[in-house]
Amino acid sequence: MRLVRWRVALAAIFGATVGAAAAQPGARPRVYELIAGGERSYTIAPGDTVWSVTGRFTMSRALFDAFNALPDPDHLRPGTPVWISDRHIVPQRRPDGIVIDLANRTLYWSVHGALAARFPVGVGRLGWATPPGRYRIVGRRVDPVWHVPASVQQEMRARGEKVEAEVAPGPENPLGKYWIQLSAAGYGLHGTNAPSSVGKYATHGCLRLLAEDVERLFHEAPDGTRVEVVYEPLKLARNPSGTVYLEIHRDVYHGAKPDLPAALAALDAAGLRALVDPDRVAEVVTRAWGTPEDVTRSPLAPVVSPTGAELVP
Repeated sequence: MRLVRWRVALAAIFGATVGAAAAQPGARPRVYELIAGGERSYTIAPGDTVWSVTGRFTMSRALFDAFNALPDPDHLRPGTPVWISDRHIVPQRRPDGIVIDLANRTLYWSVHGALAARFPVGVGRLGWATPPGRYRIVGRRVDPVWHVPASVQQEMRARGEKVEAEVAPGPENPLGKYWIQLSAAGYGLHGTNAPSSVGKYATHGCLRLLAEDVERLFHEAPDGTRVEVVYEPLKLARNPSGTVYLEIHRDVYHGAKPDLPAALAALDAAGLRALVDPDRVAEVVTRAWGTPEDVTRSPLAPVVSPTGAELVP
């Protein structure tokens, strides 16, 4: 199977999707229910960098710096304990299938309504945006050959690198050992020979997974599995007790800064505006840490009369 460049073919889809979203600011946003991940301690291992650690845990650099007051965070020492977070709102679409959220570079795999797994994923960098869309798994291959697209060959030539038209299976192959074909020619999930790029905006539009993660999907996610790629820098969630969470990411693909009026408009469109504290919303938007934060309005304290009886405020 020839693995070809799909970016040009799908660029129109991406543009149309983004354009439609921008043209309908009043569209009702999804309000999700599930938050996955957590915060915990991690010990820096040999070879770790801020780039690789934040990628592995799909964590923003701003959040990493806020959690860890390190004297020289750009030069991590092995054995150093740090605090990390891979907590995100899960953009679950249906009981079964895969959703890949480009905003937090995470793949979510649901089976029978339960979250079976979540993996960091490397996605397209600026200028090579991975296009949102709905697909299915239609095949798979062990030890794929990479047929280098002409555009990538041009990039190699411009950088003074050796230009190759084809890369055989092996440690130099950027597709890794496993290729999972989606229902768009040349578009799939695969491994990588650059694991530190997983969880980052670092590819030519492909979807890179760590070796152990793509191997599991290769063996366990059957043909026909639905795969939806979404890009949601702003996500909302509400749990059964009524707590409202807001997750804000920098809009990498469009270069737009987080916008408070847009966040308040989204909450209004979702019917949640009256439940949130605008000051908390403003703080979350300003930080843009890329993690769910509670923005629920605190209940008003009851008013106590001189006789000691509580009055409804």
